[in-house]
Amino acid sequence: MPIYEYICEECQARFELLRPSREASAAQPCPNCDTDSKRVMSQQWSAFVHRDGRQRQLPDDGGYWHLGKKVTKPITRSAYGIEHPEINRKAPDTPLTVEEMERYEAVKEERTNYSLEGGLPIQDDDLTEARFLKRMRVQGSARQEQVKRRVRRSAAQQEYKKQTGGN
Repeated sequence: MPIYEYICEECQARFELLRPSREASAAQPCPNCDTDSKRVMSQQWSAFVHRDGRQRQLPDDGGYWHLGKKVTKPITRSAYGIEHPEINRKAPDTPLTVEEMERYEAVKEERTNYSLEGGLPIQDDDLTEARFLKRMRVQGSARQEQVKRRVRRSAAQQEYKKQTGGN
């Protein structure tokens, strides 16, 4: 037996009934107010719609779900692991503080002096150095920018000292 949809004129209730085809066009009592209700064309004939080649459950608001979180678009490009660009956004780099820059300058100078005094050269950690230089590119306050210029000059002088042997 097919399912038919009815609407009540009095209370505007929509309901469905399982009826034989021969009784489908006859008025049916409303479950809310017991008034005769007429049959209407069903608004929703499928619980799913296909969009972008995927089965979507109605009502479809146009969004997507990624690991239980709502996103505006699916992953369309390669991503690291199962990260979604909208969910796993990295926080922007913060500018270096004056203390961090001065500590960097002191460590650079100490390593250069140790290397020049005949000790084994200390290899800089490339990853830490790269992170530091990346954060150094972030615009800071006027005082931070002034210290950055000094630290850059000092680091360049230390590199020159290493290359020339301290002369």
